[in-house]
Amino acid sequence: MRAAFIILLLATTAHAQLDRLLAPIATAPMATHATSATPATPGAQAVSETSLLTAERLVEALEKELAARLSVTGELQLTLGRAWEAVRLPGDDLFLAVTELPIGGVSGAFFIRAKASSGGAVIGEWQLPLRAQLWQEVWVAATRLERGQELDRKLLGVQKVDVLRERTPLIPATNDPTSFDITQSIPAGRALTTRDVIERPLVRKGQVVEVVALQGMLAVSMKALALESGAAGDLIKLRNLESRREFSGQILNESKVQVHF
Repeated sequence: MRAAFIILLLATTAHAQLDRLLAPIATAPMATHATSATPATPGAQAVSETSLLTAERLVEALEKELAARLSVTGELQLTLGRAWEAVRLPGDDLFLAVTELPIGGVSGAFFIRAKASSGGAVIGEWQLPLRAQLWQEVWVAATRLERGQELDRKLLGVQKVDVLRERTPLIPATNDPTSFDITQSIPAGRALTTRDVIERPLVRKGQVVEVVALQGMLAVSMKALALESGAAGDLIKLRNLESRREFSGQILNESKVQVHF
């Protein structure tokens, strides 16, 4: 009887162990989001745009630096005159200084010397050939303009041009056109140059003006004939209408000239 009990106990134990061995293996839950990242090659480093001094980044920095240093008015666009190989930067920052400015200022083509730093270290200094365009809005004749004609905004239009291509300076659209007179005929569609206009005089030759003569606290007023035309602040010749005596005076406004003794 005891032997039968022992045999039954061993059989039960063996069956339990067999059930444990045949039970399904528990699996870890699957990740809900797959990653596309691939392991980096040992020793390899990714190179970003901010860690390289490319030609585009160099030109952009030079445009800002030159525009500020030379007080350029308008939109300055530069192009490198030779091929540029990107330079690795030790940091994400970039400090560029122009150490030698063009002698004649900004023109169609010129040389500069520039030094660049990054990560607290100087990475290079170069002499660079540059080509430039300077885009400004200028006054353009909307219709034919004749010599001696007084300018008016209605007679003009505005056009954006590269002023560096012009041999004679153009009149910027920021200038008040009513302060100029035409010195020669201008066809419709042509930009106005400094040769085409003169500053409109406040006092014209042959005009009778009031002359204020000052001597200390004493002021004397009289009439005189302007023998020259002039703008505000100009010194012109005058003739006293009574004594016919000629003298010089400084223009104050369109009808008054001042004389100092």
